[in-house]
Amino acid sequence: MYLREFDLDLPYIVDKERIQAIMNEKKCEYHDATKFDYNLNWDDKRRSFRLETRCITAMFERLFVKMKTEDCKKVLIECVESITDERILNFSGIVTVQVKSSYNEFILGNDDEKKRTTLNLLLKGIEKISREKDWVIDAFRDVSSQIEKIGYLNEWIWRKAVKSPQKKYYAEVLCQHNVKSMDISILIRQMDGTEVRKIMVISELPDEFAYAKHLGQLVWTSESEVVLVNKNGDNMVAVRIE
Repeated sequence: MYLREFDLDLPYIVDKERIQAIMNEKKCEYHDATKFDYNLNWDDKRRSFRLETRCITAMFERLFVKMKTEDCKKVLIECVESITDERILNFSGIVTVQVKSSYNEFILGNDDEKKRTTLNLLLKGIEKISREKDWVIDAFRDVSSQIEKIGYLNEWIWRKAVKSPQKKYYAEVLCQHNVKSMDISILIRQMDGTEVRKIMVISELPDEFAYAKHLGQLVWTSESEVVLVNKNGDNMVAVRIE
């Protein structure tokens, strides 16, 4: 088994007083009250937290060289106000550990602060797991240092550049994974590297399940126009050389 994936989560914590109040108000059972409470008070927070931390966890995955393990394919860090379980658990290769953090402090931070907090929480969890599993921590710290050195900037060129029909230009797709968005731009350059155009063509939620559908194929339709076709082939965005 190879470790390739990393993620943060905001697990649901039951507030007993609130659950009891819901049970009294709605005259329902405990299970139904917790389900109502989760949907009303937690689901959006959990989704928002996962989206806003994905910028750094995805960057960590991209820079990390896969590591062979006995039983782990993914590290999942549960970020909690108070640690209720010190154990390191394994569910079908997903190794989970709790790390203390404050959601309210996180959500009030600016984007740079959120990036730093995400990396710090991720590394804390990895260190706890590494001590139990006797993993060499240097490989993880090296990735953390790389992220810090490039200023937490998660951007990359998707696939290879594509040359225009007469080979005067080449085009690339630039992906910029931010805290609140994934911004996808088309870059057109002359063959010597001089930038001719740079246009952001798509801004999507900062998660692979949201933005991957837009990345199908980059195609020149003429010497002056290039289009990005989605995976289904039923939608495209075009950029022309003015």
